[in-house]
Amino acid sequence: MNPFYARSIKLGLVIAVSLLVHGAARAQSPAVNYTLTPDKRPATHFLHIAVQVNSTAPYVDVAMPAWSPGAYNIHNAWRNVQELSAADETGASLEFAKIDKQTWRIKRQTGRTITARYKLYYRSYDDEMCYVRGPSVFMYVVGKRPYPIEGAVSVKLEAPLNWKTQTGMESGKEPNSFVADSYDTFVDSSILLAPEWEQTQFDYHGTPHYCVFIGKGNYDKERITEDTKSVVTYLLDMMGGAPYKKYVFFLRTRLSRGSGGLEHLNSTDISFSAYNTNKPSPDYIRFMFVVAHEFYHLWNVKRIRPEILGPFDYSREQNTRNLYVSEGMTSYWAAIGLKRSGVWSRQDYYDELTKEIGTLQSAPGRKIMSVELSSWDTWNRSDNATNSRIDYYNKGELIGNLLDLDIRHRTSNQRSLTDVFLFLMKNHGLPKRGFEETRGFRDAVELITREAAPSNSSFGDFFAKYVSGTEEVPWNEFLDHAGLALEEKKGKPRPFIGVTTGNTLPPSNFFGAPQPAVPQGQIAVTNVAPGSPAEEAGLDAGDILLAMDGDRVDPGSFNDRLAEKKIGGSITLTVMRRDQLRNVIVRVGQEEPVSYSIREKTDATELQKSIFRSWLGEK
Repeated sequence: MNPFYARSIKLGLVIAVSLLVHGAARAQSPAVNYTLTPDKRPATHFLHIAVQVNSTAPYVDVAMPAWSPGAYNIHNAWRNVQELSAADETGASLEFAKIDKQTWRIKRQTGRTITARYKLYYRSYDDEMCYVRGPSVFMYVVGKRPYPIEGAVSVKLEAPLNWKTQTGMESGKEPNSFVADSYDTFVDSSILLAPEWEQTQFDYHGTPHYCVFIGKGNYDKERITEDTKSVVTYLLDMMGGAPYKKYVFFLRTRLSRGSGGLEHLNSTDISFSAYNTNKPSPDYIRFMFVVAHEFYHLWNVKRIRPEILGPFDYSREQNTRNLYVSEGMTSYWAAIGLKRSGVWSRQDYYDELTKEIGTLQSAPGRKIMSVELSSWDTWNRSDNATNSRIDYYNKGELIGNLLDLDIRHRTSNQRSLTDVFLFLMKNHGLPKRGFEETRGFRDAVELITREAAPSNSSFGDFFAKYVSGTEEVPWNEFLDHAGLALEEKKGKPRPFIGVTTGNTLPPSNFFGAPQPAVPQGQIAVTNVAPGSPAEEAGLDAGDILLAMDGDRVDPGSFNDRLAEKKIGGSITLTVMRRDQLRNVIVRVGQEEPVSYSIREKTDATELQKSIFRSWLGEK
């Protein structure tokens, strides 16, 4: 996003805003003012929101964003808007009409101030907290279509009595008020309102960083804070310092395992397991990876980004070929940052690398979909995505490894992928134009390599094979640059028919019929692998598995029963398909589980050793 781009205003829209000055957002007069008031009855889940703008135009359009930056899907938040009204400063009601699914047009009369008010049904507001993610809550005033109007923004939070607030935005002049230099920055700043939470703090050269812990659990707040400080400090040093005045990690517990997050310019939302996130558990390792990933986003995608990702068009999809850079290479920098900062061990990094290699090598879609196409198509995934696509997070992270090692090798360790990202930050970071969609990232790689190796700076084959194409990656050609080798080990053959199972059914396209639920205690086929015995036999995604060779199966017994079968034999599966019982005879094939490991070569050259040490931050 680019909160600084000037945008001309159509239709004579005049904004009451003093001349923009370079400096703090609080020095600017807000172009748009918001007020957010949670309903006094939290069980209603209603937020009351007012949007005020000065205008002498014949009409003003207000719209709900169709998507949230960083989450590449249409969320249709407009559906939760109700009871919209509009008035001017005299209190006179103004006429309005809905002109598309997410936009309302308000007709001005004689006044100069227009205030739109609406109620929003918002499930993230209850009696424990109100967690505001801006794009799902705040309408924007449309300026030069399709972008929000330019200028600073203020928000006043009318929180319940004794509730506290936290956000990455700067404080305004009034209590519980905050300011941002643009709508882009405003909606990219999560807001927490709650009666209580726990918070720790660390500083980086005087810049405060807050870890806000939301929810109970047996996690170690001090350890999380120290490890977060370690990786944050390393990444800030690597990228040249903190490009913000304050940063907030909103860390929210959940009962399920795993972690996830969403990045912002000056904060991040992260969920983690309440009772499994303890060092050195796998859940803790994953959690710290998410922390580092979301933090590095403050450069990669928030400031370094493809042209289309800033300023933001909130009205529709924003397709780009470069999410493998924006997301996948953010994962690479997260893993490298954790290793170099000492939060991860060398083995932790090897485990991450081999896990990602295994994920890619087991994805059927790697043979038919490029990582560029995966990036582009993320907005509209195929119903057959399990078999036809790859994950740009996964392959993008691996390409980050390959490029870093290859640049170091070609330049005798004089240049690296770090130099590429520093170049991109300097030349294409906010407020400058993002890098060009088709060749921008490759051009940066070649320019940096050319500085130290003019005759060996073309990456045409690399990008054609592994970015635009689907050729298999020769892992050891690249790992050898650091004196490493990838070893593959096949396990004992085991029975295989080629289905995945679960308790969900694929959606039905039959005249909008709702997705049926799997009866409790039953198990359904959720995917059939291409070329598998199950596909040959005619098993279908959505089949409910009732029996194997005449004996009942359920979620707890299916895999164990299959593991007992003889490879080369056959089984009879009784399934329910569209309310009809069928018997399907399936040949039992075999699969050999593959595991990967990294071996350090004992005969590495001095250049390989040098690359290894600098790449992984080894002393």
